[in-house]
Amino acid sequence: MQLDDADTAAAAIPARVPLGTLSPDMARLDAEIKQITHAIRMAAYNAETALARALDGHYARASDEAYALIREALTISGDIRPGPGELLIRLDPLTAPRRTQALAALCDQLTAARARYPGTDLVLRYKVKSHPNPA
Repeated sequence: MQLDDADTAAAAIPARVPLGTLSPDMARLDAEIKQITHAIRMAAYNAETALARALDGHYARASDEAYALIREALTISGDIRPGPGELLIRLDPLTAPRRTQALAALCDQLTAARARYPGTDLVLRYKVKSHPNPA
């Protein structure tokens, strides 16, 4: 009896409900905005994946921790120093020396690509600061 009542109640609920009835102040994204958002997400994912793959051979735990290392590297602080013909990006060391070494190897690969900062002739050079010596 309860099962039949539950089935009847479930059948009365519409499969689709207009967005405006649930939350009148909510609006659907325009198709163009949604496509731009998806394109940015895909580009970020592809960049993260390419950087994670570049760690292979430089980081013993790359198969397990590459994405975590890349996420950490993308959130650390550092400095940007313009110089003659180059733009030096100096990153602070990561949480562990082995992670910092892997990031340094990745920086060497990125520097070797000799990419230029968009709209300029400045070549990007990446470096990781050394760990401070404990006092």
